[in-house]
Amino acid sequence: MSRSSDRRESRFFAGDEQELAQIKSKESLQKFQKHNRTRRHFSRLTYFVIFGVLTAVFVIICLAVFFRIKEIEIVGSSRYSKERILSITGIEEGLSLYEISNSDLEPLRGRLAYIKQARITRQLPHTLIINITEDEPRYMCELYGEYFILSDELRVLDRVFERSELDGMGLIELVFPEINSALVGYEIEFAAEVSERYVTAYIDALESSPLFSKTTAFDLRDRFNLALIASDIYLIDLGNGDELNTKLTAVAGMLENEVFSDGVPATIDANDPSQCPVIKNPNLVIEFDD
Repeated sequence: MSRSSDRRESRFFAGDEQELAQIKSKESLQKFQKHNRTRRHFSRLTYFVIFGVLTAVFVIICLAVFFRIKEIEIVGSSRYSKERILSITGIEEGLSLYEISNSDLEPLRGRLAYIKQARITRQLPHTLIINITEDEPRYMCELYGEYFILSDELRVLDRVFERSELDGMGLIELVFPEINSALVGYEIEFAAEVSERYVTAYIDALESSPLFSKTTAFDLRDRFNLALIASDIYLIDLGNGDELNTKLTAVAGMLENEVFSDGVPATIDANDPSQCPVIKNPNLVIEFDD
């Protein structure tokens, strides 16, 4: 410190010069100790970082060298063979267990449409397990002369060109409003966003109703003029989607009545669920209006 600085400090210090020198020495010592502590902390942190990096490298090398795939198990797939699944993913024996991730299974859903989800688990030291969740076919729809098999999420699982190929599958036919696209492996794409919202909501209502197990077909083309076919012989006019759960429940209860035990085709007007008038006609053609 310069002499001028010393003089400035002495103007505000009432003691003698010896006391001032002692105070300055003490401050210097404290600064030195603080600096040393900082250096020690920094050095310790550096050692920890280096140790961590070396440990990570060691672990990675061990995983790559010692945990090689010797066995691959496919769990949950009833439609696709092990060979077909592995050929699409590129997974094979000899790779490191930790070289494989769920992202390697992503191509499956696009190529094998019935696969809803695929996840891997590792069983040390050498087994890789691929867990498959498959979609179940629940609905079908006809578009431009082709027939599309759909999941409960309206994902296209398959398409066929002859309706007879769907016989015996127990699928509920859905008649949709305008569709933009129906690609295998992907959900149905509606032309209007509002159509997707009300179609999804009304199908959810149907699935949660006691009438679901008897439903043969559901006409969703007009959300203000819904119609449904039950047990292949009952044509039900539901009107708009208001109180849809109540309407479906009311009709389901009616069909349990002995009046319907004769199996005669009938129309049921469920616009007002408190009344639901019925007209029976043995010659009635059960189909939706065009």
